[in-house]
Amino acid sequence: MSSGRALPVVRALIFFAILIFPSAALAQEEPPRALRDDRIRIGLSLGGTGIFGLIAEYQRGDWSAELTVGTISFRDVAVAIAGKHYFASGKLRPAVGLGFWSLSAWTDDGSGSVFLLRAPIALDWTMSDHHAAGLEVGLNRALAVDRLDPEDDTPARSTIVPLPGVYYRYGWSP
Repeated sequence: MSSGRALPVVRALIFFAILIFPSAALAQEEPPRALRDDRIRIGLSLGGTGIFGLIAEYQRGDWSAELTVGTISFRDVAVAIAGKHYFASGKLRPAVGLGFWSLSAWTDDGSGSVFLLRAPIALDWTMSDHHAAGLEVGLNRALAVDRLDPEDDTPARSTIVPLPGVYYRYGWSP
């Protein structure tokens, strides 16, 4: 099976995993107090999964799930999802995570896409109750590539590529 045909299958599996795992986690009766501290943060990013991106993050205690939608050249769409764990307490909190990143681009010659495994490493600075900024380096590895040339079935490289970025997030408790 070529990587172009494997990409929709991988995306479908990830979609079902996103639906199933949170519902199993929410099936607990009464979570501990630390897990009831829910927070929603929205924001902007520069760098990382795109030159410009919009972020939505749901935090529960020290854990979070985030969705980033962005672009690199305004002729593409980058969508990244990640689960993160924040460490320590206070104004500066390091975080590590794991997720996926999909980038689809369109040109006059056709379209192509790449599906990557992503491991974000971040330092989050809470400036006030509602405002936060941070630095992040995403360690990225391609899993599947759908190239512009349908004859090109070269496999994805196994190189890990670090991409730095910065972000601003505005948060509140629902």
